[in-house]
Amino acid sequence: MELIELAGVSTNLLAFHLNVLEDAGLIARGPSQGDARRRYVRLCPERIALLSDPQPLSPPPRNVLFVCTANSARSPLAAFLWHAYTGLPALSAGTHPAEQVHPEAIAVARSHGLDLSGVTPRRHDDLGITPDLVVSVCDRAHEATLDVNVRQLHWSVPDPIGGGPAEFSRTYDLLTERIERLAHAVVVA
Repeated sequence: MELIELAGVSTNLLAFHLNVLEDAGLIARGPSQGDARRRYVRLCPERIALLSDPQPLSPPPRNVLFVCTANSARSPLAAFLWHAYTGLPALSAGTHPAEQVHPEAIAVARSHGLDLSGVTPRRHDDLGITPDLVVSVCDRAHEATLDVNVRQLHWSVPDPIGGGPAEFSRTYDLLTERIERLAHAVVVA
């Protein structure tokens, strides 16, 4: 429904164009990890990067909030990567925070020179600031309908928990690609 509203086209026309984009390898579609009846469309950054640079965000965000469900892996990694690539501050939070950051997230971050050991998961509505941009990095957080009236992006990043070190490394790499692209859109602006 979101894509239909954003594109302003009929369901049939949108389905046709999504099929064309998927056949060209520019998008991938997959079920939500939250509500499996929903499907998300994900851009394939490696193919999109060949087409053009991202459009600058105007105005550029000063406070970026990365949100996932537990705030134990994806969102803290994204916030630290954002800061590493832009030098700008970033926050991370969860809709249902875990007790601690997952040890594998701490390990993969450490292997890339980032220190997540002092991060404590927290709720998105306990931050005390209003971000300029909210990036949900998981389907469940996106589906939670965050009560913020700011620009929002959704990155359907699979949950690495339960997948072992290789899955955490894959998540780190996926977040790095997306952060680099978003950072470029901010730095250019």
